Order: sequence, then C-alpha cells, then structure tokens
Amino acid sequence: MWFLNQETGCIWEVTDQELMLRLQASGHYEQVEEPQPDETKQEATQTKAQTVRNMKRNEKAQIKEEQEAAHE
Repeated sequence: MWFLNQETGCIWEVTDQELMLRLQASGHYEQVEEPQPDETKQEATQTKAQTVRNMKRNEKAQIKEEQEAAHE
C-alpha cells in the first residue's frame, strides 16, 4: 500500500501490516493509489505547496488566539 505524508508531500510504499494500521489511524497520512513516475513529482510539489499554505494559516490562527488570550 502507498501512503501520502500530508505534511511533507512524500509518498511511501508500506508493506508492514502493523505500520499500515498505525498510518491509517494517524491524521497525517492518507492512503493513495500507486504513484506513476511522472505524476509523483508534480503531485508531491502541489501537495507540499498546499501543506505550506495550511501551516502558515494555522500559525496565523495560533498567533491570533494567543493575542486574544493575552488581552483577556
């Protein structure tokens, strides 16, 4: 089975059953179809860009929450 690390955009082939179960339970990995060589690089770049945007959005939200908590 193939798993996409949503934080890094890397796709990993996993054959260990116990690890598959742990990855499926994790919120950071998504099971994907076997990547094609040409598609993998492009999809990983897009996924990484999306992840960076999400991380920046989360950082901004965290800073805003901290500022609001400081004002209380």
